[in-house]
Amino acid sequence: MLVRGPFHRLPARPSILAITSELPWPLDRGGHLRSFHLLRGLAADFDVRLVAPIEPGQEALVPALSAAGIRVCPVRVGPRRAPIETLRVFRAALTREPYVLFRRHDRASVRHTVSVQVAINRPDLLYLDHLDSALYADTCRVPAILDVHNIYSALVRRTADEQPNPIVGQYLRGEARLLERAERRAATRAALVTAASDEDCAYYQASGAGRVAMVANGVDCDAYAALPLIRHSRPPVILYVGTMSWGPNVAAAKFLALDVLPRIQLRLPDARLRIIGRDPPPEIRALAERPNIDVTGAVPDVVPHLGEAHALAVPLESGGGTRLKILEAFAAGLPVVSTPVGCEGLRAEHGVHLLVAPRERMAQALVTVLSNRLLAYGLAERARSLVRDHYDWRSIGMVARREARAVLRCRSAARELQMQDAG
Repeated sequence: MLVRGPFHRLPARPSILAITSELPWPLDRGGHLRSFHLLRGLAADFDVRLVAPIEPGQEALVPALSAAGIRVCPVRVGPRRAPIETLRVFRAALTREPYVLFRRHDRASVRHTVSVQVAINRPDLLYLDHLDSALYADTCRVPAILDVHNIYSALVRRTADEQPNPIVGQYLRGEARLLERAERRAATRAALVTAASDEDCAYYQASGAGRVAMVANGVDCDAYAALPLIRHSRPPVILYVGTMSWGPNVAAAKFLALDVLPRIQLRLPDARLRIIGRDPPPEIRALAERPNIDVTGAVPDVVPHLGEAHALAVPLESGGGTRLKILEAFAAGLPVVSTPVGCEGLRAEHGVHLLVAPRERMAQALVTVLSNRLLAYGLAERARSLVRDHYDWRSIGMVARREARAVLRCRSAARELQMQDAG
């Protein structure tokens, strides 16, 4: 029952139907971390159902989400097959829509499951995780929150610029233009767009979104609190963390191994590079054959590696959003050296929380951090304070809940005005 006046009473436990393109577990990559922690934060005030495709063997991952208050409505799918994906590419081209990061995730089985869940229990809100989930926004006429992890068109355009194959680069630039259209369309249709940085918020505001809110990426500060602010062990270890199935991470890891590490070793001969990330291709695995380079592949827990490292290097030239790997390093008390692209979107200042250097000065900046313990300690101390004050997932979850409730209040107010006009 609505109360007339400036305050509108909401249901004690409103319901959210969330849609995402893959199960956000395990927490081994940035997208999973953001999706999981925001949904867990929303589950404190909302009944959250999550429609997500799951592949064979992933059923065992569902209980971890249930324990966080997220009720999974699984959509069982098989592995991707080239003929079907080729058909999706052609269909996307015919409709002038992007396949990359969009139509690739258009599944009839997901659409059916969403429709069934709406029929069983109509939600108060839709929560569309990533741009591709906007494909299903028309399945239920309730306000939708679109959480954008990146500016997807910028991410693809930067990836195109790094492509050695001109044909692939041209294709990706075309996809970037189509993604811009998809971003504008999705932003204008959503009741609220939530983005990870001020820069991303400004982009989606300019794209026509009616309402945009900054819901930053975060980190579980408690998980890293026991790690020291300075590393005394030797030899110095430079860490790189990233999913190795993504081209820009492969390029960054190779750059560190083949260009940066040899230059560092002119000053620090025993320096080592450790590359962590799932699905390393042969060219990355081959780097482990070189002296002083470790390639771990996926690791069950990155915390011990953060504790053993002396610096995190982020020499990225592509990407978007904010880097959860940097936030994790900040929380772990690990000094960070990053390119401007690598740390964009963070409220972190060069010389205060980290060192920012272009690729041509990356080796020099890393030598400075590895050689100057007082500088390294100061950067790590201030960076850890920064994440505790602004980037802890618990406080970010509160922001997500506040914004979701504001959407419901706007809807209640609009309904009340309609009733008054009808009366």
